[in-house]
Amino acid sequence: FDMDKDIFDKYVSELKSKKKKNKTGQWEDANPWALKRPQEWFDDCWHKIEASGLKFDGKHITLNENGVSYDYVAYKNKMLLVYPESKIDDGLVYKGDEFSFSKTKGVVDYKHILSNPFVHNEDDIIGGYCIIKNRRGEFITTLSREEIQKARNIAKTQTIWQAWFAEMCKKTIIKKAVKFHFDDVYSEMEEEDNKNYDLEKAEIPSDELPEAVINAINAAQDIKALKVIYDHEYKNFETAAMKEQFVKC
Repeated sequence: FDMDKDIFDKYVSELKSKKKKNKTGQWEDANPWALKRPQEWFDDCWHKIEASGLKFDGKHITLNENGVSYDYVAYKNKMLLVYPESKIDDGLVYKGDEFSFSKTKGVVDYKHILSNPFVHNEDDIIGGYCIIKNRRGEFITTLSREEIQKARNIAKTQTIWQAWFAEMCKKTIIKKAVKFHFDDVYSEMEEEDNKNYDLEKAEIPSDELPEAVINAINAAQDIKALKVIYDHEYKNFETAAMKEQFVKC
């Protein structure tokens, strides 16, 4: 316990002291939000992590301005903590892959054949899956690219999605899996991690462009930068109205 708390305290100290260069080349605080939070806020985060039973490492469990954030490895570790016998498998399906599954009398069988295991382009992700097998049963959960995009659209931490898109896809899939089948185990983790999402936006269908896309367009310095945004985002829009707004913006 003392060693875990020491790791946490060191992590918090580094959050507050970390610097980065801005666009003008000047050094500034990398995490200004951390300097504004009182010690009680960090103590509360620590108690929530401690209650989860997971070990804080500053990698798979981190802090941001919204609170505690768990990645997909932390979600796996929580399952193994409660059900050590669990077999967990997850994967992203890319264009050209062969993926199929069946469930017969409670037994999950699946096959995933990669079309090219050495070339993975994030733009080619079409969905993903998570299989969990333990004494409670065998469960398979799938998520399409469109469903993953909906989760991204309501995320408050767009910079993380931009930097670690594949990892966030996996986290979104395992979050759905445990929400459906192990809500009693993950309720407290989910309550905290969901602070990273604006859940009210998920309840209201909209033809509006995501704010992150508008900000990216406004920040683009040249046609090349706009083309990158266009190639990456255009194909993911759910409605013709959103596509028209993208071109207009």
